[in-house]
Amino acid sequence: MFEEFDFNKAADLYWSSGLSHGMSDSASPRTSVSLSEPTDIPAVLSRAGIDYVSVHDQRLLAIYRTGIFNVVTEPESVSNARTLEIECWEAPLPSCGDERSPQEFLDDFAAVFERGDTS
Repeated sequence: MFEEFDFNKAADLYWSSGLSHGMSDSASPRTSVSLSEPTDIPAVLSRAGIDYVSVHDQRLLAIYRTGIFNVVTEPESVSNARTLEIECWEAPLPSCGDERSPQEFLDDFAAVFERGDTS
């Protein structure tokens, strides 16, 4: 159903694209999420079954439906965050019958944090 995610491929994309230096495509969909209490972002992702790679204490890359999402929690750490800046670096691969835009996938991904993935 979904293509298996290759972390090495994602790392190669990350380092070769210049994104590792904070250079992103200004047209990439992005959103901010404010949480009602400090939240352990890796724990939320794990509960949701979403793979991620920690970049540093305030940033991680998450793989949601084959898309790559940059999550930044500055000034807080990812383990105790109240605000998130999320950017869709690479939209999910198209699947049969799924015509959603990168912004719609970003909104779906952001909703995981808003509900704490308790549903």
